Amino acid sequence: MSKKFTVELSLAEAPDEARARAATALKRPAQQLGLRLKSTGTDGLVFQPSWGFPFLVNTWRHLDRQQMSVRVEPAADGSRVTISGAVMGGKHAQAENAEFWREALGA
Repeated sequence: MSKKFTVELSLAEAPDEARARAATALKRPAQQLGLRLKSTGTDGLVFQPSWGFPFLVNTWRHLDRQQMSVRVEPAADGSRVTISGAVMGGKHAQAENAEFWREALGA
């Protein structure tokens, strides 16, 4: 079963710059959690499990609703980044660790 997580971080950049930075900087950490960048938009980024071998494992991950979204909103001192989603239980501690994401974003 997937477990939900939410992490909030602050960045000094404007929201558009922070969103662009997150799109590149979070690819590798998301891969460590078994996710890949699915879509980008003005409201944020969406990461989902990839399709491929082993097919049954990846199908389960989609049915288990493992995913991650990144929202970037304006804040008084720059931007507030909210990373939330659900990952498999073995990766949950890593996903809910704010320092893991802070290192990736260089915040």
